[in-house]
Amino acid sequence: MLELQGNEKPGKYVERMLENGEKKEEIEKSLIALGHDRRYVLELVEEVAKMRDASSRSTGLTLILVGAFICFISFLLTVTSAVSGDAYNFVLFGVTSLGVIVIFAGFTKVF
Repeated sequence: MLELQGNEKPGKYVERMLENGEKKEEIEKSLIALGHDRRYVLELVEEVAKMRDASSRSTGLTLILVGAFICFISFLLTVTSAVSGDAYNFVLFGVTSLGVIVIFAGFTKVF
């Protein structure tokens, strides 16, 4: 169990404990033991967890959009026959696959 450091605010304390891999229940117990109101502690831990999830979700959505754009460019290049020969196969299979991989990397961040 970690302790508040100096003038550290409870929100920063919760962030630090979550980064150290502590479970929400343990964080709640330690803040209640430090004398904070139970309702305040429950809301604080929940809000900090939401903020951390929002950051990850934002990164995931950005990856999904980038992957979709890569797939769209690959589609346009393939349909318009802008490339030929070996470059055609690279665009059709390589670039499209890259786009799909980036999309799924984004899915892992969102979900």
